[in-house]
This record gives sequence, structure tokens and C-alpha cells, in this order.
Amino acid sequence: MKKQFLKITLLLCVGFFTFSCSDLDDNEEVGTVSLENVIQKESELFGLIERVAETEDEDEITCIKFLYSFTMLEFDADLMVANEYVVSSDANFSFILENIPDGNSIGINFPIQSILESGEEFLIQNKDELKQAIDDCIDVQQQEITGQCSLYFQECVWVVRHDDETEDTYENAVFDVADDGTFDFYNNGELFEGTWIFYFIEDELHVNITMDEPGITADDWNLDWVVLSYSSELMQFENNGISFTLNNECEEENYCTQLIFSECEGIDGSGISEFIFENYIPCILQIEDLEALTDEDSIAFYETQIDADAETNPLSQTSYQNSTQEQTIYVRVNYGANNEFFIIPITIISTTC
Repeated sequence: MKKQFLKITLLLCVGFFTFSCSDLDDNEEVGTVSLENVIQKESELFGLIERVAETEDEDEITCIKFLYSFTMLEFDADLMVANEYVVSSDANFSFILENIPDGNSIGINFPIQSILESGEEFLIQNKDELKQAIDDCIDVQQQEITGQCSLYFQECVWVVRHDDETEDTYENAVFDVADDGTFDFYNNGELFEGTWIFYFIEDELHVNITMDEPGITADDWNLDWVVLSYSSELMQFENNGISFTLNNECEEENYCTQLIFSECEGIDGSGISEFIFENYIPCILQIEDLEALTDEDSIAFYETQIDADAETNPLSQTSYQNSTQEQTIYVRVNYGANNEFFIIPITIISTTC
């Protein structure tokens, strides 16, 4: 379903339009409202004016506001005056426009006086200039929205959730986006690099994702995605019936990227840190796509592959000091019910903080 994004409230208003109409009667419409400037209901401009008048609709254009009251004429198919309205509010204007019969037109008195945010004044002389002013307003809003979305994605990381609960291929995958629009994408401990960009096609917000290396993951993500919804906390992408929800996450303990775990040195320059292995268990299981542990299962940490194979010399899971600044540890996960096990190498690194 097509979703518009011009409802977002912006502090910037491109212009405020004050209609300098006076009350008109049937004998004045030709002299006061030029027939070449009547706006047919089926025209693009009529639709744009409807969106300016919207108050609580996803199609609303918010950077242009009509100042009320003003008088507007309705013409029938023969360009004869059918009605005259004193428009008093957005809601009133929206109601009037919605109820203009097909084939009829509206007439607004030009010129329209426009006051910019800076206080500068200029005149809109005809319906073509009015359409251009609204188009310019939309363009400003769209630039504001795409810029805002880009800024959102530079804040913390974004964790993928499948909207289809039967799918989990990219569940808990992580997008880490840089200021220049490049990203690191982590899925099951594997790193993929790429770029993305937000843009509009007409009034529809899109994001184009491009992963650098070809493969299944690139095939799944290198698409033109429609942005169904967005905020600083959540975005939803859709393409050809497939959709993902991305949640913003700023706490490192709430997401996993790779099986590399860093801790600060106990003493600066020592290259020695204390590692609490039990804290890493959720990430290990998630990245390796393993089942949650039950009372029948076990997990243990070893310094060598040989110890892990033989299940000898297990390490403390609550306090371990590394022997080299970067060290490989072997994790053995036993599933008792299925009588199967997995041995997983992880990397621990002592860093200067």
C-alpha cells in the first residue's frame, strides 16, 4: 500500500498564504476570478490544495498554511458559479474541497500574498505559480525528511526484526551506519559492508540498500525498499510483500555483532583484562543460531581445542584473565536431549580504555 510521508511536523514553513479575496456575487466572477485560473477538481493542483488543507491525514503538506478567512467560488462544468464559500479553517476548507462534485472547479482570487518565514513578501499571480509554490514546499519537506532519516540511522545501531514470525534468517541482524551512508551489517557473526541512501519517488519515501559483496545476503537486501513508517526509534521497510522492522538500539549489551569480546585492561598497558564468560552466552547462542539452554544442556569455556574436545580443564565463567592481548577461547555447547554438541571459537581482546 502506498504510504505518504508529508505529515511530519516541521518547524520550517516555506510560506503562509493570505488570500486577498473579497465577497463575490454571480456577476463579479469573471472580473475578479479569472476563468483561466479556475482549478478543476480532477487536476493535480486541486489535489495539492486538498493536502495543504488536511489536518490529520498522512498526505498533509505542513510547510504551507492557509490564513483564514477567505472567499472561494465553485464553478460547474459550464464555468457558471455554482456556489460561493467563506472558508474559515483547515477543517472547513478540507470539507468543502472533498464535497466539490466531479467535473466542477474552484476559483481563487489572485494575486495571493505570500509571507515567508523571513518576513519577506512576494505575490503568487496565478494558479501555475501557486502550484510551483506548493511543489517547492514539498521539495523542501522531502529534503528535510530524507536528511532526518539519514541522521536517525547514524545514531547507535539498528536491529532487524522479521515481520513474518515464521522467518528468522535476519532476526537480530545489526546495521551500524556511518555518517557518510556506509554501513556494516552483521548477521550470525558475519560482516557485510555496503551503502544506503534515502530518497523520494513522487511522494513515497524509499531507501536503496547496496551491499558490496555479491551473494545470498546481497540478493536479499540489495533492493529498492519502500519505507512504510519511520521514527527515531523504529523503521519499517517493504519490498514485494517482504517487510522488516528495524529498531534503534544504543545499549551494546542488547545486541550482538561478532564473536569478538573486548574488555578494558585492569592496569593501563598491561594487556590483561578480566572476562566474564557467562555474559557472552546469549550472544554466542544467538550468533550461532543455537537453541536456548535447558537444565539438560551445558556450556563450558576452554583455552584449547583439545580441552574442548575432551571436556577437560574448563575455565571459570565468572572471572578469567587472558594470557595474551588477543586470545582464542573454545566454547563447547552440549545439548543433552539430542546428544549433540557444538564447539565454537570466540576471540577475547584486552583493550586500553
